[in-house]
Amino acid sequence: MPPVRAVERAVSILTALSAEDLRLVDLAERLDLHKATVIRLLASLMDAGLVERGAFERIRAATGETVTVHVRVGTDRVCVDELESPQAIAYRAGVGQRAPMHIGSAGKVLLAFLPDGERLALLRQLRLVRITERSITSLDRLEAELAQVRRLGYAFSSGERVIGASAVSVPVLDAEDHVVAAVSVLAPAPRLVGREQARCVEILKREVPRVPLSFWSTRPARNGRAAEPQRWTSAGS
Repeated sequence: MPPVRAVERAVSILTALSAEDLRLVDLAERLDLHKATVIRLLASLMDAGLVERGAFERIRAATGETVTVHVRVGTDRVCVDELESPQAIAYRAGVGQRAPMHIGSAGKVLLAFLPDGERLALLRQLRLVRITERSITSLDRLEAELAQVRRLGYAFSSGERVIGASAVSVPVLDAEDHVVAAVSVLAPAPRLVGREQARCVEILKREVPRVPLSFWSTRPARNGRAAEPQRWTSAGS
């Protein structure tokens, strides 16, 4: 892309975001640009500190750990957004990475808060594969953990996908209490125990409900494509 055109497009993005927060898809449509072009420009603007993701940034700042958003795609969960921890030793999921629904706290949240009939139908489809020695491979045990997740309002996992890594997750619920996404804090296991684990859960439970549902986009598409939850804002707004 010629330098002058890139600058013009970057200015257009900043101008649009100074007026209102926008999702990636809305920003691309507003500017008549391909989403891949907008993503590249947003990455450059983020590196320069000119745009940010407000609520998402607050959760990372408060916890100091990696924050992710997962949605359900078929019988898997997919990471659709991530802000990495600034710490030298950190746990990262990777945007676009898939994992079975029964593995990890994000998957448990996405399962636990489904309507009963939909959850039971999905459980019958799952292959409870073992990824690590801590992976859940018993349907009875999985259902017991999902019941506990519903009671507590969050899920915790440690070493189910990666030994030495832990996570806590809370659901994003729509107006009908249907689960839209799972928001998680990920960290090396020794940093997510005891009071620190409880503090991260408290931060998630406090911050996630404050965010407009449009930030997390709509419920995951049934055609195998993940939703796009990120909503961008100008750093100066």
